Amino acid sequence: MSQSSPHASRTSRASATKALVAAGLGVVLLAGAGGTFAIWSDDATVAGETITDGELKLAVEEGSWSVNGEPVADISTFRMVPGDTLVYETNVVPTIVGDNLRATLTGTMPEANGSFWEVTTTLPDGNTPLTAADNGTEVPVKVEVSLPEGSENESQTESLNLGEITLNLVQVTSTP
Repeated sequence: MSQSSPHASRTSRASATKALVAAGLGVVLLAGAGGTFAIWSDDATVAGETITDGELKLAVEEGSWSVNGEPVADISTFRMVPGDTLVYETNVVPTIVGDNLRATLTGTMPEANGSFWEVTTTLPDGNTPLTAADNGTEVPVKVEVSLPEGSENESQTESLNLGEITLNLVQVTSTP
């Protein structure tokens, strides 16, 4: 039987080690280069735009008070008497910005806490949706309160809070 020499065995192991090191180095180089064999490459930026949300809000202009057609300077000191008709008038201005934005504007007033007053309101009813075309358009709001001439003594010193008139501008679903 022939025996291999220790020198041949060492040479063979050294060659195998060198081959393994070379293969490992190749893997490391490929991983560092992105794991591809391609030499050519390219990239591009997609052109995009900035988008902006719309806006929906409601502003109430300063209103005015009048009684029997004459201006009231300070409503907090005014006292009604039978036969007076007190009128509050203002405008609300909706901001409606959005390509497909539609909204309804409604108004509600609290119930009078007595049967002494006759209250008539001109408040938005929400029947007609508003769109961006209505942006900045004044919408009138009017409240008329009368104390009839035939009011009895029970109506004296009663109060009606007109500070709780509520206006709501609410987005509604757009239909194409």
